[in-house]
Amino acid sequence: MGQPHVPEKPSLEGLEARWGKEWETAGTYRFDRTKERADVFSIDTPPPTVSGSLHVGHVFSYTQTDTIARYQRMRGREVFYPMGWDDNGLPTERRVENFYG
Repeated sequence: MGQPHVPEKPSLEGLEARWGKEWETAGTYRFDRTKERADVFSIDTPPPTVSGSLHVGHVFSYTQTDTIARYQRMRGREVFYPMGWDDNGLPTERRVENFYG
């Protein structure tokens, strides 16, 4: 039996859609709110700094927490890992101030 052919430039077309569907079907990122606290592993990450755009430092810090979340999932824990991006929140803050005085 010969070695499988590995293309010089693998196609990435449709890769995200394929795996997204697989993960959705498997419930990989679903969080079960009915689990006991002892079974839940929660990661609370602060929003990135609002002083600039995304940079390699964000990749570094989010890669660490993503790795921890995946490890805990593989151990059978229910992982709560909300992701969000802070865009300064200033427009919302101003609207609330104007609405409530």
